[in-house]
Amino acid sequence: MKENLVALIDLGSNSIRLVVYKINHQGNFKEVEKVKVPARLINHIDIQDKLTGEGLKLVINTLLEFKKIIRAYQISRVIGFATAVIRQSTNKRKILEEINKQTGFSFRVFSEYEEAYYGYVGVVHSMDIGNGITIDTGGGSTEITLFQDQKLVHYYSFPFGAITLDRDFTKGEHLSDKQLARLKYYLTTQFESLSWLNQARYPVIGIGGSARSLARVFQKQRGNKTKMKAYDIQKVFATIASLSTSKRSKIKGLSKKRQDIIIPGVQTILTLMEVVEAPYFVYSEKTIRDGVVYEEVVRKTVKN
Repeated sequence: MKENLVALIDLGSNSIRLVVYKINHQGNFKEVEKVKVPARLINHIDIQDKLTGEGLKLVINTLLEFKKIIRAYQISRVIGFATAVIRQSTNKRKILEEINKQTGFSFRVFSEYEEAYYGYVGVVHSMDIGNGITIDTGGGSTEITLFQDQKLVHYYSFPFGAITLDRDFTKGEHLSDKQLARLKYYLTTQFESLSWLNQARYPVIGIGGSARSLARVFQKQRGNKTKMKAYDIQKVFATIASLSTSKRSKIKGLSKKRQDIIIPGVQTILTLMEVVEAPYFVYSEKTIRDGVVYEEVVRKTVKN
């Protein structure tokens, strides 16, 4: 297997990402370029659950810019996948056809299982954890998996994410105790509906932007510690929740682009920790994108 470049495009509810990977003859891979556009496509879904024309235009313009980068690298293989925002859209077929017509890119819409599975793959092939629970809170969905001896045992995709939870529970510059209580109650009932999650007592591994933001804020406060207990997360959450949306920019480690959706993102992780009775939480640097590259490129190529 010769060293080569592969481009991956992740069409998500919160952001659209391009990542260029270099893969060597041993099957090892690393990022050499990454571009993120915080498109928040979930906000371009209308009351009929269709992606609006404005949303589609945003996607196409972004992809055309990505195409310039891909051409500059002279990459021949491009893997495009879409998650909840397209999966839940009632006009997804038309969207995919229009994208292909105007950009030449083809996209595979991941099922709920695939979205959860590739996140799990990214974790188990990069972390030395035998048993665990992964959580990937996107903009419009939240994927949970449970693995034992690094084998996937259970998965579930919840139809809510940081953006939709913010819209439904935590809108506003200042949050009330009632708003926060409603959010926590909702999340608790959702997680407790899965019998295999209750008191699983496995570590929770966070994937994606909400988990990354939580980990960065914690590390700014506590040095280089990577493992977080539930009470550590409670302290971070209390600090963030005590501030108005605009004043959260003062929090070291928190991206300005996540100031408004960090509350539901962190509360989702904290509530899962409490339901599971997890010994600790840790953030995974690897994501669904790394899982896709490993499973669809590295493993298949090495086999051949």
